[in-house]
Amino acid sequence: MKTHAPFPSFPGPASLPAFIPFLLTCFGALLASCGSVGEESDSESAYGRPQIAVASAQANGSEEFVLSETDEASSGSSADAAQSVERKIIYSSDVHLVLKKTNFEEFDKEIRSLLEKHEGYHSLVTYEGNRGYGRSGKWVLRVPVRHYQAFVAAVKDLGVPELVQENSQDVTDEFVDLDARLANQKRLEERILQVLDQVSGKIGEVLEVERELSRVREVIERLEGRMRQLKDRISMTTVRLFVREDEDYQPPQALSFGEEMGESWSGSIAAMKNFFKGLTLLIITLFPWMLILFVLLLLIRRLFRSLLAKRTKASTEKAS
Repeated sequence: MKTHAPFPSFPGPASLPAFIPFLLTCFGALLASCGSVGEESDSESAYGRPQIAVASAQANGSEEFVLSETDEASSGSSADAAQSVERKIIYSSDVHLVLKKTNFEEFDKEIRSLLEKHEGYHSLVTYEGNRGYGRSGKWVLRVPVRHYQAFVAAVKDLGVPELVQENSQDVTDEFVDLDARLANQKRLEERILQVLDQVSGKIGEVLEVERELSRVREVIERLEGRMRQLKDRISMTTVRLFVREDEDYQPPQALSFGEEMGESWSGSIAAMKNFFKGLTLLIITLFPWMLILFVLLLLIRRLFRSLLAKRTKASTEKAS
């Protein structure tokens, strides 16, 4: 026969006053545990406050810390600023021209007219050779970037273009970085000036601050010089013209098979002529030396024979 365990009995209304102290004890333990958790969170927040205080003290009390934070922020934002700023591009071109119908004097007049029309100027002009003997020259011209394409197209029409090379260099990142560094150095200069106004004491401290101010101003001048150079190269393009005179110039064209045969035959005949011409010149050049060498060889030969004859005669006399 199976027996079942009795169910636990709960206190009835009669025994309820005896159960109240047990409930109060459990409730007190629960409150104590919640209080310990709150103290731990308060202690963690209390331990976290000194770190914030140290960071704020470093940010307020140390100039070097402020400068490093500023430099990092500027260097970090320069990449983002480069994407939003207008692209900074340096344009330049190399144009090789052959003058068939005009000469250097007329070409120079036309170039000056184009420069006046497109608001440009000469940077360098050089000539080589005499008139009538295939002169060559070089023009270095500066033109505003807004007239660059029109000016290059107009220059090509002044002669026969042999080679046209257009270059572009994107300097946006360098420009933005240079601008940020310049702004940081100027802010540093203002801080140093404020410190210099507040310094009152030893002369050595004043001189040290002035030396630092002089160093910062030197950096600012160098950055401003680089910025001016960069802005000039961005706003004014450079066009280099290499020009030569050649009335018989023919632009290279694709040759047919018959023309290639004729060119090969003419090249072979020309090479043969050059060979015999060079050989003749070599013989003419060496002939005086060969004549002197021949005379020397005759003298040496005659001397050798006379010595040999004397030795033979002496040997025969001894034998007899």
